[in-house]
Amino acid sequence: MLLTSVSVISVLLFSLAPVTLFFLITTPDSYQFFKLLNVLIFGITGIFGVKFLYEGMQLLSQQDEVGKKTRTTILRSWLLLYAFVGMQLGWFLRPFFGAPDSKFELFRAVKGNFYLDIVAAISEILGLR
Repeated sequence: MLLTSVSVISVLLFSLAPVTLFFLITTPDSYQFFKLLNVLIFGITGIFGVKFLYEGMQLLSQQDEVGKKTRTTILRSWLLLYAFVGMQLGWFLRPFFGAPDSKFELFRAVKGNFYLDIVAAISEILGLR
């Protein structure tokens, strides 16, 4: 079931690649905009994939009513942890996909976290920074 949900996420990401290409061709070069666009696309596909996994697990769990509430609570907790770890892992692997104006470095120093960088990108786009 988990492999199927990851496959759903992969197919959705591949299907939304033309959207990124469209914005790459039609908009002026804005690194912060593309960062937020990709976060949005990854978030949407992640939600669909996790929804697919959750509904599949609920369908499998309908056959056995004993302990269903406990299993559902564990599944929800795991999905929340999965989302948090996925965001932070993506942030930690960012040195391999750095800003276009910075020189190539195999390993860059990790500064801040995912949430702070997204807030900084939004404030830069809105002109607050």
